[in-house]
Amino acid sequence: MKNLNYSDLVKSLYSSLVDPQGFKPFLSKLIQKCNLLSGAIIMVNNNTDEVKVIWMDGLNIADVSLFFENFEKQDPLIQELTTSSPGTLITADDAKAEAVKITHPDFFQGLNGVLNIRYVIGAVLATDKEWVSQMYFHRSKEQGAFTPDEKVLLEKLIPHMQHATQLFHIKIAQDKQRLLTQLLFDQIQLPVILLDNVGNVCHCNQKADNFLTKSSPLKIVNRRLQWTAASKNGKVQQAIQRCLDESSVQTLHLISDSYPALALTLTPLVQDTNGADKGLAIFIYNSDQQPTLDLQILRDLFDLSQNEGKVCCELVCGRSPAEIADLHFLSYETVRTYIKRVMKKTGTTRQNELVAKLMASPAFYPASSTVDHESTQ
Repeated sequence: MKNLNYSDLVKSLYSSLVDPQGFKPFLSKLIQKCNLLSGAIIMVNNNTDEVKVIWMDGLNIADVSLFFENFEKQDPLIQELTTSSPGTLITADDAKAEAVKITHPDFFQGLNGVLNIRYVIGAVLATDKEWVSQMYFHRSKEQGAFTPDEKVLLEKLIPHMQHATQLFHIKIAQDKQRLLTQLLFDQIQLPVILLDNVGNVCHCNQKADNFLTKSSPLKIVNRRLQWTAASKNGKVQQAIQRCLDESSVQTLHLISDSYPALALTLTPLVQDTNGADKGLAIFIYNSDQQPTLDLQILRDLFDLSQNEGKVCCELVCGRSPAEIADLHFLSYETVRTYIKRVMKKTGTTRQNELVAKLMASPAFYPASSTVDHESTQ
C-alpha cells in the first residue's frame, strides 16, 4: 500500500471520463496495486431484483451470472448494503465468512470454492427509486483480509467515485443523444443495441434490455458486449471491429448447446458526412428467421415505387448500397438515387435514420418473439 499514491489514483479516476474504455483502466489498476483478487460494479433494480454488471475484472462472466442467479438472496453483504447509506464501506471478514458457512453452506461453497472469494469489501455508490449501484472488491484466503489502511484509502476514494460516476452517466446520455435518430430504434420490435465509434454500448432498446437480462448468452460488461463463451466472444469482437473499421455490414450466426441459434447483424451508422459520430447497430434474432419488410404495405405507407421498395427491403436486411447494386444489376448511383428519393418521401435525412424508420413501421415483421425469455430456456 505504501507505493500506492492517492493523488495518482484520483487523477486516473477522473481521466476515465475521457478514456474510451471508461473506468476499466482505473479499476484494473486499483485491483493490481491493492493486491485484490477481483472487483465489480453492479446495478440492482429495487423493483425486479434485476442485476446489471457495469464493470468487472478478475471474474468469469458466466460464473458470476450463474452465481447471482442462484445465490443473490443469500449474500449477507448485499443484504447489508441494501440498508446502508451511499458511501458507507461494508466488509465481510473471517467472522462473517464462518457464520455464512453455517447458515448458507451452498452460498459459502459457491463464493469460496467456485469464485475463490474469502474477503469482500463494498459500498453503495448511488441510489434512486429504481436502481442501486454498488461496488465490490474481493480477496482470496491466501491474499488475506483488508487492512485498516486499505479501508481508509477506499473510503477516501468513494466520494470521488460517486462524483465521477455521475459525470460519466451524463456523458453517456449525451453520447446516446448524438447517436440516436429521433429515438426510432426504441420503436423497433426486436432487440437492438447501439455501439459508439470505439465499440462501447451506448444504448439498448427495450427489447434488447429484456433479452439481455433474461437467460441470454450475451452480456454487457465494462460497456462492451460480450458472449459468455470465450470462443464465441472472439468472433463477436472481430465482427464489431470490422464493422467499425470497414463500415461494412457483418452477420454472425452463433450456436451454443445452452441457447437457441442466434444471428447478429451489425450495421454501421454514420451521422455526419465527414464521418464523425460513427457507430453501429446490432440487431438480434434467431438464425432461421431474419426480419423482413412487407413490400406492399411499405409502398402504400410511403408511396414508393416497386424499385424503391425493393431497395428498402435490402437495406433492412443489412445490405450496403454497393451490395444492392451488385445483387440487382444496377449502378451504384442508381441505388443512391433510389435511397435519396425514399429519404425525401419518409422525411429522413440519413441512411441509418431511414433504416430505423422502416423497422419501426407497420411494414416490418421482426422475428422478435424467437429471442424472448421463453425460447432461451
